[in-house]
Amino acid sequence: MDASYRTLLRQIENAGSCTHPIRLVGEIVNLATGEVGTRALSVSCKDRREQICSACSYLYRADAWILVSAGLVGGKGVPDSVFGHPRIFATLTAPSFGSVHVRRNDGMCHANARGRCLHGVERRCHLRHGEGSSELGAPLCPSCFDYEGAVTWNAHASRLWHRSVEQMRYDLAAYRGISVPQLRREARISYLKVAEYQRRGLVHFHVVLRIDGAGDAFAPPPSWIDVNLLHTRLTNVIVHFELVGLDREVLRWGRQFDVQRLAEEDRHDLRVASYVAKYATKSTSDSIALARRFHSRREIELQRLDPHLKRMATTAWDLSWRPQLERLHLRHHAHAFGFTGQLITKSRHFSTTFKDLRGSRREYMAQFNDADPVAGTFMYNGRGYDDPRASEVAELLHQARTEVRKVARDLRVMSRGISEDESR
Repeated sequence: MDASYRTLLRQIENAGSCTHPIRLVGEIVNLATGEVGTRALSVSCKDRREQICSACSYLYRADAWILVSAGLVGGKGVPDSVFGHPRIFATLTAPSFGSVHVRRNDGMCHANARGRCLHGVERRCHLRHGEGSSELGAPLCPSCFDYEGAVTWNAHASRLWHRSVEQMRYDLAAYRGISVPQLRREARISYLKVAEYQRRGLVHFHVVLRIDGAGDAFAPPPSWIDVNLLHTRLTNVIVHFELVGLDREVLRWGRQFDVQRLAEEDRHDLRVASYVAKYATKSTSDSIALARRFHSRREIELQRLDPHLKRMATTAWDLSWRPQLERLHLRHHAHAFGFTGQLITKSRHFSTTFKDLRGSRREYMAQFNDADPVAGTFMYNGRGYDDPRASEVAELLHQARTEVRKVARDLRVMSRGISEDESR
């Protein structure tokens, strides 16, 4: 093999097959000889978004799966006893801000609607939209769609969830006949949530929620809280809770939601973990244009985007100048249609953390290193590989490794007679 090609492969391997790594230059100590020398390194970008880097997002998704599964069945410092705690898997959506093209179970869109809207647009749509149809999520009448309301709801969605959890504590305390501080001394609500964008540009949350006892982390919950009580109280909050936003608008959850009990005898926890983790690497849409922040309104207008999504972005940019919404910094979140939160968040005691997982991986890989970097000497030296062929080769290597893992997993499933999720 050509020496330059071996160097290229070594660079890609050191960067974890990242397609646009970060180049650093600094001092390295040779562990065998003790000599100190200057060396250039390529490290992975660690971007969680699949549109930006498939290799780094693959690793991030695997870590997200570990976070969810550990909180459901134990592992990575979480005891197996959490499997017996009351646990809920819920999907919470945004309310309607105008009729949009949909794909119902019968394949139809809005076949039974009648009449025209105030702008003279037919409320009916007889089309059977395909799974990948560009019309899905677009409003039947753009003039009727409440773009300001949709963006504002996105901007408050994380706060709405936080306050909903607080309301659950009030409801549980009221059921028990105690105060919220007394409830905190008996039970703790732990959760992990992932935000996903619907085709209409609104976020909805996939939430895994668990009740623990107070005091030590992962302590057994009090006997008076069971999964049925948790299901009832969460459903009640989703249906009835309201929040007043910064613009004095009333915010609430959408009428379409799903709350499932995760019972001990029904072990589909790992399927839930896979379902939640796959959304951790997604961005606003499949467009690379919406993967990073915009710097001007003109930049948004020049993007080749779906007209509906482009208007969501421009609305967020325009609302940023409204004084009462200034603290939301909507201009910085126009690419996310106003959503200001993190796509994946969790309470402190739900399970392990991304930081701990990265630390464990770093300690494991350290045993294979032949050199040790000198802390404080490394400086940024650019992005990407020196060789223009490297990004393509890195992508091909990542795809090949992913296919090998899939084949190996399928073989384990066939030989052991277990489900695909359990094989992970």
